[in-house]
Amino acid sequence: MTQSRSHGALRSSAQCLLSTLKATGLAAAITAAGASGAFAQTTLTSNSTGTHGGHYYSFWKDSGDASFTLHNGGRYASQWSNSTNNWVGGKGWNPGGAKVVNYEGYYGVSNSQNSYLALYGWTRNPLIEYYVIESYGSYNPSSCNGGTNYGSFQSDGATYNVRRCQRVNQPSIDGTATFYQYFSVRSPKKGFGQISGTINVGNHFNYWASQGLNLGSHDYMVLATEGYQSSGNSDISVSEGSSGGSSSGGSTSSGSSSGSTTSSSGGGGGGITVRARGTNGDERISLRVGGSAVASWTLSTSAQSYSYTGGASGDIQVEFTNDASGRDVILDYIQVNGETRQAEDMEYNTSTYANGECGGGSYSETMHCNGVIGFGDTTDCFSGSCSGSSTSSSGGGSTSSSSSGGGSSSSGGNCSGYVGITFDDGPGNYTNTLINALKTNNLTPVTWFVQGQYIQGNSSAAQQLMSVGEIQNHSWNHPDMSSYSYSQVVDQISRTTQAIRGVGAPSPTLYRPPYGNNSTAIQQAVQNQGLRYITWDVDSRDWDGASSSQIAAAAGQLQNGQVILMHDHDYHTRTINAIPAIASGLRSRGLCAGRIDPNTGRAVAPSGSTSSSSSGGGSTSSTSSSGGGSSSSSSGGGGSCVCNWWGTTYPICQNSTGWGWENNRSCIGTATCNSQGTGGGGVVCN
Repeated sequence: MTQSRSHGALRSSAQCLLSTLKATGLAAAITAAGASGAFAQTTLTSNSTGTHGGHYYSFWKDSGDASFTLHNGGRYASQWSNSTNNWVGGKGWNPGGAKVVNYEGYYGVSNSQNSYLALYGWTRNPLIEYYVIESYGSYNPSSCNGGTNYGSFQSDGATYNVRRCQRVNQPSIDGTATFYQYFSVRSPKKGFGQISGTINVGNHFNYWASQGLNLGSHDYMVLATEGYQSSGNSDISVSEGSSGGSSSGGSTSSGSSSGSTTSSSGGGGGGITVRARGTNGDERISLRVGGSAVASWTLSTSAQSYSYTGGASGDIQVEFTNDASGRDVILDYIQVNGETRQAEDMEYNTSTYANGECGGGSYSETMHCNGVIGFGDTTDCFSGSCSGSSTSSSGGGSTSSSSSGGGSSSSGGNCSGYVGITFDDGPGNYTNTLINALKTNNLTPVTWFVQGQYIQGNSSAAQQLMSVGEIQNHSWNHPDMSSYSYSQVVDQISRTTQAIRGVGAPSPTLYRPPYGNNSTAIQQAVQNQGLRYITWDVDSRDWDGASSSQIAAAAGQLQNGQVILMHDHDYHTRTINAIPAIASGLRSRGLCAGRIDPNTGRAVAPSGSTSSSSSGGGSTSSTSSSGGGSSSSSSGGGGSCVCNWWGTTYPICQNSTGWGWENNRSCIGTATCNSQGTGGGGVVCN
């Protein structure tokens, strides 16, 4: 943990701080606490995790005399000397989330000691290690080599500088893995001695998301003290606060279930009321809107109405976050956009235990497991009588996300958001089977990240791939390029681009590196080749032996604009078998397959889509009320014709019957354009 070392090296041989505890299974029980009462003061000198005083805690060290004392509530104390190489401990929550975290106490270090005080947590799908660093000594933990800065933002009276770093094949909560770290570093940092502060965690999550730094499903989150080859002590108390009513735990009304409380405004910009109770009285739920947790509450055993009054808009989910024996949530309904939406009317449900598994049922108000119930978009109108502008007869609005209907994203009719369905490493022997599954289940368009060695000279495969989506660059032969020189990276990318164009496909606009690797050479080469570097938000782990149901469950974590990693090659029949469940699950939440915008790296509506989604971007030639594939009244202007290729418009080639390149643009010949089949498109003229 010297100034010259990366943040990863800061943590010595264990590398990943609290994650090492989980990765190595060192979760020893506290015998003393069990014998003398759950909240008795207990001093730990060996690694342990658990709950104490109503809070989750974790303590880890690799050697030395560091000790960690658990006090009642959210308080803990620590002391360590230079005999300890690396240690870390803290109290907080499991799972974490967009909470308002208050802390106060004593932080006994100095600028000469290598230590920090930070909010620290993990998510899965994607696997992310994140930090909100409030104070540090001689080493700024975000000073990682090869990291990327993402600007700064204001929160809680300070500026936070944001940086992303990557850890390659290092310990994590899921064992050895490659993952990103997100840092928000307070400037000015807090001092030493008596210390206090507030962290509106949702502000950090929201800013990260605005920069494309997305989180997944939350694991633990603690307010941690760490020391590395230093000495010091701390005595910190952590608690959960409130901010403008958006994250407090209090109820606003205990009224009946008549639905008398309505949102403060329509159209998704007003409030949301959630009516629920717990069976044990300590159950915790979070309200997620547009992919981010905007409020959380601890339930009582009587039905209460909990209100969020912020302006978040997008897909609505209520999440049960602390399932344990004896804990269940009875979720009655939510109120938004001037209507009441009953939990038992919602199809998308990952928290009900049925058919032998969590998430195995639908249409239930009982949440047995950690998971969510989806309630559609803030702008939806299920009843046809809402305060917002979107009604069932408006023609342009989205309908219920619980509907099992709706076609592909190119139809544009029932899409409240768009996701990027991507496949790496093909084409291969199973590509035709995968394409048939995608067409049968209306899960198009998709994005193919191909290897140059497989697409070169394979025009027939290219035509098949383009019948359901776009072809993008995934290197020539999939090497680990983390240590490649600039010229070596350029060779991999440029040869693949030439191979893609050589089979009649448009020049790629996106580049996905093998293994998600990144380096200065990779970034520079990608930029100079005119491509956008892109990875993924959700990893299906089909490459790691995930079952079809596990792959579909991973897709169930997708939020509007996010991208999922799957694979198209000979060993991924499980992925093909998961396609029907993926398509059904997305439709139930009002999500459709979209294209990936090369300007933002986010999934957006296919060009020409008629969807009223707020996902934005990508629309170049909106049709009237007809879906993609319509041959009437489309743009084109002045009597010209264009090709609607699965919702994206291209010029018609004058000198080619297939894909071509004319006037410095990709074009499609009439014969090829009209060969897309059901759900595709065709030539449209004005």
